[in-house]
Amino acid sequence: MRILLATGGSGGHMFPALRTALVLRARGHEVVFAGALSAGQAGLAALEAKIKDEGFACHRIDAAGLSTRTPWGLAAWMAATAKAFGRARQIVRDIHPDKVLGFGGYGSFPVAAAAWAGQIPLMIHEQNVMPGKANRVMALMAKRIAVTFAASERYFSASKTVHTGCPCHQIAPSVAKEALRLKFGLDPVDPVILILGGSQGSQRLNGLVFEMLTFLGTKVQAIHMTGRHDHPVYAVKYRKAGLRVKACAFLSPIEEAYAAADMVIARAGAATVCELAAFALPSVLVPYPFAGGHQQYNAAVLSDVGAAVLLEEKNCTPELLKQTVENILTQPVIPGTMRARTQKIFVPDAPQRLAQALEDL
Repeated sequence: MRILLATGGSGGHMFPALRTALVLRARGHEVVFAGALSAGQAGLAALEAKIKDEGFACHRIDAAGLSTRTPWGLAAWMAATAKAFGRARQIVRDIHPDKVLGFGGYGSFPVAAAAWAGQIPLMIHEQNVMPGKANRVMALMAKRIAVTFAASERYFSASKTVHTGCPCHQIAPSVAKEALRLKFGLDPVDPVILILGGSQGSQRLNGLVFEMLTFLGTKVQAIHMTGRHDHPVYAVKYRKAGLRVKACAFLSPIEEAYAAADMVIARAGAATVCELAAFALPSVLVPYPFAGGHQQYNAAVLSDVGAAVLLEEKNCTPELLKQTVENILTQPVIPGTMRARTQKIFVPDAPQRLAQALEDL
């Protein structure tokens, strides 16, 4: 089959699509990408480049998110969406796919709509617990809806929905934890905190974590993915403060950072939640408070089973973060306990399940 994958312009959409594409190709299918892709964002350019390096053709569509704050914003969105839909229709006509799989986000919406208009079987994948605007609409057009979390099933038609999990980073390196810490320039024995703000980084989280680490001083060490924009600033700040922190603009392969860490401080994107479950790491989650607040629901998946502490950004202070981190580091989890808590959340064969569901469509 020839399959068209539609992706939004974020790592949370693009990486699961890439993992699924690799499985589909291994099963003998031809795969093509279309959507917003990286939209020129530096933190995602490497991921788009990886998709192309893997040999997949990519067709970029300039789409825009829905804005209803002003009449002018709504008018601009309608014009941009009409143009994007026209571009998507042309891509669909040229590629003539047998099936289309959408991974959510406004960048995938024009492709999904074009597939529906062309009577091409459409399947979508919802990464988050709470569906976004694009997937809520695409769900009406789709013949099948795959979800990352079982808690999402209540938002969709039961006859259409299948629980597949989310394709994410999951393979633990064969290298020992101590060797990985040395690779990051850290002490092999002292505890390590991994800090993640998403593929673009998070200015708010970066600031909170820096202040928290200054309070903790050299008692701990950290690997901090700052995002490309903030990296030059925090690389200097950590060095001047004399803190044992490895500041990275982006982490690849991120599995090495997970395997080197004792705990994680992060936002609560769907892929991050699944990766924390895969590596069975305790975490402090500070969900991104905007975009419909969907990260709050994702974070609850881990906090509800005792695998994470959820802190709302509006209430999160460096002092509270410090206290929470110290509580986790001074109360080690009994071996196997964290794995038992997270094993029902993480689906190890998610790409294969997605591929099978699409083939069965």
